[in-house]
Order: sequence, then C-alpha cells, then structure tokens
Amino acid sequence: MGKHTSVSAVAVVDLHDLLLELNVVSAQQLRAAGIYREQLIDQRANAAPLQEQRASETLLLVLWQLADRHGVQPQLGLMIGQHYNPSAHGVLASWLQHCSTAGEALANFQRNIALMNPSELWTLTEGKNTITLTVAFAPDRAYPQIAVERSLSALLRWTEAMTGSSVAPINCALMRPQPKQIEPFAQVFGHHLRFNAGRNSLQLPRSFLDSPIAGASGYLRQMLQVRALETLQRVEQGNSLSRTVSQLIRQSLPNNLSLDHICAQLHLSRQTLYRHLKQEGTSYTELVNQVRQELAQILIDQGLTKERVSEQLGFKDASTFYRAWRRWSRTELTARTAKINPHDRAD
Repeated sequence: MGKHTSVSAVAVVDLHDLLLELNVVSAQQLRAAGIYREQLIDQRANAAPLQEQRASETLLLVLWQLADRHGVQPQLGLMIGQHYNPSAHGVLASWLQHCSTAGEALANFQRNIALMNPSELWTLTEGKNTITLTVAFAPDRAYPQIAVERSLSALLRWTEAMTGSSVAPINCALMRPQPKQIEPFAQVFGHHLRFNAGRNSLQLPRSFLDSPIAGASGYLRQMLQVRALETLQRVEQGNSLSRTVSQLIRQSLPNNLSLDHICAQLHLSRQTLYRHLKQEGTSYTELVNQVRQELAQILIDQGLTKERVSEQLGFKDASTFYRAWRRWSRTELTARTAKINPHDRAD
C-alpha cells in the first residue's frame, strides 16, 4: 500500500453504522471482513476523546469496498453524504462549525484534511464569479467512485447545516458513467450534470464563500483550533507502519490475531511487512508483546482475573499468559533498577 496512514476513528464508526442502517451490508459481512464495532473505539481510561481518536485507513477502505460491492444503488454515495450526524463530528468538523464564514471553513478544511483522511485531496480554483472544487483520493488507494460522490454530497449537506441555507451548484462533473436514473444526482448536484468526466468537481457561486455560519463562537473556534492542530501534529508524527500494525493488533484481539490476518488487512506479504518493520527498528512479535503487555496491565487494573485477561489477549492458555506476565514483570523491574543512581542504592 505504500504509506500507512490513519483516519478519523469517528468517521469510520459513522460509516460502519450507516451501512448497517441502510442495509447495504450485514453484520455477518462486516465480521467476515474482520471489522468489529467494539474494536473501532479505544475505550481505555486514558484514551483520547472519540473525536480525536484514529483508526487504520485500511478499515475505512474495506468499508467502502464492501459498500461498493454490495450496494445496488448508483446513488449510494449521495445518500451517505446527505446523512448529517452532528454526534459523529470529529475535531476538524467541530472546528469548522465555529468558523465565521463558509470560505474560512473551507480553507481550514483544505489545509487540515489529514485530520479526516490524509488520502483525500481537495483543490479550489477561483473565477470571477464562481469557484470550482475538485476532489480526488490518492491514486495508490482503492477508493470507489461512491466515496468521492459521498464527499461532494457531504460538502453541500454540511454547508446547508452550518449556514442555514442551501447552495445551488452551477454544474457538476463526475467520472462515473451516466446512470440509468439521473434524478437522484440532479436532486443533489443540480441538473447541469456531466458524466464520464476527467475529474470529480462542483462549480459553485463565488458568493458561497461569504456565507456566514450560524451560531459560530469565536471562543469555541479558538479552543477547537488548538485541539485540532495538536491532534494533527500527533497524526503527522504517528503515521508509521509500526503504529498502524499496533492498532490492527488491538482491533484483532482476541479472536483474529494472526500474522496472515494483519498482512491481509494491510495488503502486504509477510516478507514486505517484516522488511518495513525492521526498517522502523521493530518486529511483528515485538509489537504483539508490547500491545499485550499494555492491555494486560489495564485489564488487571480493571479487576479481571488473569484467566480472563489471558482470554482477552488471545493466549492459547492461561499458563502461556503467566509465563509472559512473569517475563514482563522481570523486564520492568530490571528497567526500573537500571534507572536508580548507584549512589542512591542502599548498601
């Protein structure tokens, strides 16, 4: 897959729930794909708020590919984009809600899109009386056309929700072939539609940029901007393969933890995974041990028995977990002892 990125976890959860609600995919199909809702959210006591949590982009891709494969309606992307759920807003969407104008929100959206999905790219071209917005995904990502159409549709829906008034597109260009039923597309994008285009874009009145956002708070905008930029910095520092693998290991426990499962999620061979992790100074085995050790202490602190912890961490039996626990305890004790200044030790 090339680079290994994370996306907004709340966006993944929202798409997961919406696909089930629309009967596009079944719970059985999601489980068969290795996607479990309870594993999409980090519920540890010290976890970041859901709005700031990250998930592997692979999970988002799998959801879109399932939707594209099982969805029988060409307008599925439009339907998903028109679904507006304020409770599913991440830190970036929350910040945009308190910008002064649609233009300010759009500029912040473009600059900080990595908070939602680093693989999504928006460009804006300004004319005398119009603006043209073009959206595309990174070419090495297998996003279907419905994901692009969802983004265009969502832009219009979010704008309407934030400004209190809808904006009528002047025209819309889509890369998809012309569907048999054009009306669902015309209802969202207007009747000036062009299919089989070379790009996916919307042309809007330039006055759209000056639309004020209803209920915007300068105080909340400043606070959310700080949180958003802090989160973005962590995202940019954390987009490594080892971090992504660690996330997938957590999500795969206890039943799907296997090297083949992780490789399938990343679309990498074992040899390629080994090589990249070695370049980052770690290994798959080390990452599994790190995740298990971290989660073991949390689960024990929550009052679970060691037998139950063993099950939750995917050990084949309790005795194997006991040996690992003793090894971790010795390693931690050694590390603590090494930090003690020799002059401070008791004779």
